[in-house]
Amino acid sequence: MNYAIILAAGVGQRMRNSGRPKQFLEVYGRPIIIHTLEKFEACLDIDSIVVVCNASWIDYMNDLVKRFEVRKVAAVVPGGSSRAESIMNGLEPVRACAGEDDIVVIHDGVRPLVDVNIISENIRVAKQYGSAITVHPAAESIVITSGEEAEFADFRKRDDTYTLTSPQTFRLQLISQTYASTTDKSEDGLPLLDTALAYASLGNSVHIVRENNHNIKITTPEDFYMLKALLELEENKSVFGIN
Repeated sequence: MNYAIILAAGVGQRMRNSGRPKQFLEVYGRPIIIHTLEKFEACLDIDSIVVVCNASWIDYMNDLVKRFEVRKVAAVVPGGSSRAESIMNGLEPVRACAGEDDIVVIHDGVRPLVDVNIISENIRVAKQYGSAITVHPAAESIVITSGEEAEFADFRKRDDTYTLTSPQTFRLQLISQTYASTTDKSEDGLPLLDTALAYASLGNSVHIVRENNHNIKITTPEDFYMLKALLELEENKSVFGIN
């Protein structure tokens, strides 16, 4: 079976709103988290969903699931003090019923524009290789430097550089081993903020899935208004039959 863990435990400090976490802000009559869950509900390859939520908002999250009839949500569990801890909390109800080779798809609850086909492709690649991470081609040239100057060797071709997004997908056995074997930082001090980083820090290769849509993460007020514009664009494309 294929399980989705949707991370929605953030408090949205950078959103600068009046106390409501960003995942619960409404866009065109639906909270952002519902826009996200509806993508996973619509994906035929997803069998079950676990939502990881701030503990004080769990009742509200359960009410939303019922109101918008998101039938694949099997559990809403409290988040932890870090992203890694939240993921481990989300894994608990999955482990209770899943096999070691079942697939776990981890996604940010505030990335509501994820393409359903990208979710399915993550699952296909993870079944074949054990892991799949979603990446977006870099739109600008990249320079890598730790100082105030850069040399020619510090520049990277855009064709070879990507930004890491989500979903990130693994066999259950592999993701369980990853969090049993890592801490919040690698040996050289790099914060292991994503499952992909934690998995790769153990010497594993991760297989990439390239996306080309606007799978933005809603973090700031500017992101929120961009989301509104992109959702309107999606609606207009649907109305006029534009791909």
